[in-house]
Amino acid sequence: MKKIMVVDDESIFQYLAKTMLESAYDVVTVSSGEEALQCFEQEKPDLVLSDLMMPGMSGLELQDSLKQKYGGKTPVVFMTSDYRQETEVDGFRGGAMDFIHKPFQKEVLLRRIDIILSSISKMEDLQSEASTDLLTGLLNKVYAEKELTEICRNGQGTILLMDLDSFKLVNDCVGHDAGDKVLIKFSEVINSVVRNKDIAGRIGGDEFIIFCNNVINRNVVEAKARQIAGMFSTACEEILGQDSQIPIGVSIGAVYVPNEGTDFAELFKKADKALAGVKQNGKHGFAIYNDGSEKEAVPEGAGINISRAVLDERNEPAGAYEVGQEGFRDIYRFLKRSVKNYYNSVQYCVFTIGVDGDDNKLEEVMDNFGRTLLHSLRCSDVFTKNGKDQYWLLLLESNTHDAENVVINRILNNWKETHRIDDVEVIYEVEDI
Repeated sequence: MKKIMVVDDESIFQYLAKTMLESAYDVVTVSSGEEALQCFEQEKPDLVLSDLMMPGMSGLELQDSLKQKYGGKTPVVFMTSDYRQETEVDGFRGGAMDFIHKPFQKEVLLRRIDIILSSISKMEDLQSEASTDLLTGLLNKVYAEKELTEICRNGQGTILLMDLDSFKLVNDCVGHDAGDKVLIKFSEVINSVVRNKDIAGRIGGDEFIIFCNNVINRNVVEAKARQIAGMFSTACEEILGQDSQIPIGVSIGAVYVPNEGTDFAELFKKADKALAGVKQNGKHGFAIYNDGSEKEAVPEGAGINISRAVLDERNEPAGAYEVGQEGFRDIYRFLKRSVKNYYNSVQYCVFTIGVDGDDNKLEEVMDNFGRTLLHSLRCSDVFTKNGKDQYWLLLLESNTHDAENVVINRILNNWKETHRIDDVEVIYEVEDI
């Protein structure tokens, strides 16, 4: 039941308003603006019905105080015996929803309040629909970025950027219905660990983001990341079964705000860099940007077993090996020497992506194409992103015919099946090294 706060210094009008409204609403009465402010937070009314002229704090002053303290989210309706037009003009300029003249009739009072609350409810529903991801109920990409852009300018906390590992295999092997269930379960996990003052959103197919407000302690952030991963793992067992061979999980990259800046776009890139490090080191993990935790030192004088343990890939993932440009260059040069001396067969391939639209759309398409490469290539294949519109590939133990007719066809077919985008052009070139 909606709650109405009636504010009037005359007890008779408090009584009349309460008597007329209590059949349809929960009604609380106070005798001054000061008293209304004192109990507002506790009562949390859906609408304030206030006398305009009161000793001490007037109705207009109460409205202004509520607006400053609570953002003006609660509608204010004035009761008044003053019929002057300028009085109503001043009230509406201050944000009043309506005026009801004393003495008032029950039917008129109920009808006006019902119209106001119904209109506000419809506006909130429309705003919620516009800002919410329909599948998961979290903020969608547009509104999540809008909220985060604002809070990163002035707030502090930690951004957690999350990507579901091997999610494509769920869609491919079990079906899109199961994939939707996994996404919904993950959103439920997120909702269970975030607080009211945190922000959570879905920013892509299997990408999610959380802002943990005022949380900048590594132990707390890492505990939250582990909690998310553990709860998600349990939830996936319920959906896919304990015997499922799909290595579903979550990789998480984090960045501190404002330690690493206040611009959300830059902070996102840093969180994404931390996330990429997790992906390249076995997935199913967590890293904070620029804290050095991803650097594993080899103890001085370490033997072969210890040094290999550091060099070996932990939780070796399925799919191709994605590296940075510097790493790709080193691998390319090494393989070129190997081909020259041992007559191995390695193919070098370049994919160039063209998009009719802005750079933001190209960036999204490139991210999606990168995921397609990750899951379409073999573990022995290597790829990297070059600039804003290219991917470079190294296909080991292949030949030009197989590279074009098998590997590249598989990449393009998987891309077309999962991302039907009419205004995207994919061009490739392939040759021996």
